[in-house]
Amino acid sequence: MSQLVQTKRYEMEKENTDNYFNVTSVGERGLMIFRDTDEYRRNEGDVWELIALDTALVEKWKQEMLIDTKHVFKGFEQHKDRLYLLFSENDAPNSNYLLITIAVDDGEINRYEIKNEISIDLSHLIVVNDFLILGGYVRYSPTLISYNFGDDKIDVIPGFFKDRSEIIDLRENDNGTFNILTLEKAYEGYDLKLRTYAPEGDILFEKTIEMSRDYDVMDGRCTGFVDGNIAISGTYGKTVSSYSQGIYFAIVKPEGQKDIVRYYNYSELEHFFDYMGPRRSARIKRKIETKISRGKEFRYSSRLHMHQVQQHGDGYLLAAEIYNPQYEKLGSRSIYSPYAYGFGMDNDFYSSAARQDYVRRPGSSSHVQDANHFEYLESVILKLNSAGELQWDNSFKIEDVETFSLEPVVDFSRSMGKLNLVYKSEENINYKIINQSETITKAKEKLILNNEADVIKSTYDGVGNARHWYGDYFYVWGYHKIQNKLNPDVENRRSVLFINKIMFEE
Repeated sequence: MSQLVQTKRYEMEKENTDNYFNVTSVGERGLMIFRDTDEYRRNEGDVWELIALDTALVEKWKQEMLIDTKHVFKGFEQHKDRLYLLFSENDAPNSNYLLITIAVDDGEINRYEIKNEISIDLSHLIVVNDFLILGGYVRYSPTLISYNFGDDKIDVIPGFFKDRSEIIDLRENDNGTFNILTLEKAYEGYDLKLRTYAPEGDILFEKTIEMSRDYDVMDGRCTGFVDGNIAISGTYGKTVSSYSQGIYFAIVKPEGQKDIVRYYNYSELEHFFDYMGPRRSARIKRKIETKISRGKEFRYSSRLHMHQVQQHGDGYLLAAEIYNPQYEKLGSRSIYSPYAYGFGMDNDFYSSAARQDYVRRPGSSSHVQDANHFEYLESVILKLNSAGELQWDNSFKIEDVETFSLEPVVDFSRSMGKLNLVYKSEENINYKIINQSETITKAKEKLILNNEADVIKSTYDGVGNARHWYGDYFYVWGYHKIQNKLNPDVENRRSVLFINKIMFEE
């Protein structure tokens, strides 16, 4: 029987008034930790702190970085052996940029001053080979710009994008190209359009995926090339609705070949309603059976955030989460919320208008632009075969998790034919091990602490998560207030950034 083992814990003390760190994986090279310290040095700028950990959670190096106080942090991306931090010179949409690259192994820092004359509202950021690719909007029209490291200016990537269409995904392919997926207004409804580019800006492939006029596409994620094709999956719903009714899946084939497009109503999934509890779930399933027996379609509406589609064996694996946007006033949040320390909704780094790892924003079709935090209910996993046919599904109920940006909560790894699902909630690591639609193990464990008699007095809401790291390992991070009344060698009370390394073993 597989079981979860917590192998190591890292702690760094944090004052209550300190800015929050961000933690990101660099695979088998370890982890990167960074933050704006909120400290200012006269005639030098704002002080940023950078820390690199190895896979044993031991510090490899630690250093400071000075950034001119006028610069605005926009987001970051980790690519191969470097961390990329992007700043704009000011808040103007045509501001120049500053790109900082940090080598993971030795902390070497390079700075690139980038001239910009394009008034672009940024929404996406990726790194492809030696190019920084930025996606955004110029007067409501999707626009791509690129920067070749070492040049002094950015270039507009050619391509005709319809006005008021929407960028719903931008991702790198394994062969050094990248895809942009847009949702574009058609004569009757909306179509998906996929374009593949070389990083220099040459368009290599362009195709419109015709979607059913009975549904409206709400979001989408794409794979890289799989057997010469690209797969796309997301949610669909009714016209002018903030709720989705099912999941679509498309296999985009080369020009001249017919694409495969399939739709799965939530009622077709065996485990979609598990989070509701046995009685309510059984009641809804009876309604589904009654509708089907009468030859009618059962339509159930939900909010589902599609965050991953990837090749898996002879088919594809899809991961999504059911969530509820929250609109309560910020003043009613816990004092441990980042907002209590001045991270308001106008801040790109912590607002719901941007994920914490880069500048991607929820699209307008998700109807969550005014939400200031998100409650999560369930993670949903689907397996499709190479023709897009549903093979099985499973789910994992999410409890006591809220975030300040719409982002994945549950992450997973694949091991010996099984999937290990993990998420963090308050003081706990929650995990579930599944074999297709069967649940093998489901459990919850307290986070281990460094010292005997340590007690977690409170947890900072909405900050930190659990992420697959490398191989069979995950890392779980966040913030605690810890009390220890019995050990004279440690402080009685302390606030810490923590990172726990966990693994699954047979």
